[in-house]
Amino acid sequence: MPVCFDVRQELPGFESLPGQVPEIDTSTRHILARVILDETVELMTYNRGSSVRYGELDDTEFAELFRPLVDVLELDPATDPPPLRTSIDRASILGLVPNQKTIYERTTLSKVQAHFGFRPKFRFQDWLKADYVEAGQHLASIVGGRPTRFDIAAAGRGEFRRLGDFPTVNEIQGRFGRLAVFHELIGYPSCNGWAEEDYFDWADAFYRQNPDKAITARRLNRLSAAGVGPSRQAIYAHFGSLSKFQDLSRQYHEAMSDDEERARQQRLSQTEELVRYEPTLAEALAEADQRQQRILQVAAQFRLAKHLLLNVSPAELRDMALIKSPDVFTRSCLQRSNGGFRAADVETTASAFGVFDDMWPMHRFGSVNLRVDSK
Repeated sequence: MPVCFDVRQELPGFESLPGQVPEIDTSTRHILARVILDETVELMTYNRGSSVRYGELDDTEFAELFRPLVDVLELDPATDPPPLRTSIDRASILGLVPNQKTIYERTTLSKVQAHFGFRPKFRFQDWLKADYVEAGQHLASIVGGRPTRFDIAAAGRGEFRRLGDFPTVNEIQGRFGRLAVFHELIGYPSCNGWAEEDYFDWADAFYRQNPDKAITARRLNRLSAAGVGPSRQAIYAHFGSLSKFQDLSRQYHEAMSDDEERARQQRLSQTEELVRYEPTLAEALAEADQRQQRILQVAAQFRLAKHLLLNVSPAELRDMALIKSPDVFTRSCLQRSNGGFRAADVETTASAFGVFDDMWPMHRFGSVNLRVDSK
């Protein structure tokens, strides 16, 4: 086996592109498997330009592009672990599959693995919070409401065919601490054991979704019956009267709005200060549109990329900061880290830096449907 492997010389006539892989005989398969797995062999790269386009493929068709690698390595999803990230990158150099960057631009590696039936131990490490929420809401639509612990356990065992891969109860608790937090994120809050601030946070979400409406007894009854809000009895037990709750919750909502605006202006001032000694950030912001939210997002992604990633050039740092979708940014970080950290680590770092809301603007109970009619 040569130290440097040139597929065009070693396998004359073998021309491959993702989605256009020729039939592979046994001898060719053995050669490809050896050079993919042996990282000491340097692979000759060729510029294939933009001849492969993935935009028109749905998720299933895109995942199928990785079947040649599974077949070449003769992997059995029932017993074998999925291909390593390095194997994917090496196979992409040979033209067999898309590279990792392409995966993270549109989906996650764990979802591609799940398509083939692989169930690696850490298959949810690159799932974002949004991925958990999307999966949980899909499960809720299947079971017709709030998923119970038993529903989630069954989903984690793969018992819902229409659902696809789903985290176990333990994995959800490991990510969010309690199932109640997960239920709240997917739109089904539990009001049991609420403290005063929980009621105020819920009211704040109500006013955000219904700016010109009040929390009336009729609306409380409807929202409570729908399983998305507290009952009148709970309000009376905690606050003595509905009118007192209305007054206090409206004050809380106004104070929250004022605090958020002050914090936003403070972060904008911090960004202006950072630009003075970070020319790369200044360059990125000059290319971005000038909406406040976009300025804060670019600055947040710049800080995160600089903190999390090693050996990143100024040009790469600028490009990372300018990524439009925070989810795509996070997946790009994961791809560049080669398994060095998880999606949760990016989100946790964003929270520690105080920029989480600049990336994923959200409020507690924001995914709970609290919209009401005019009555």
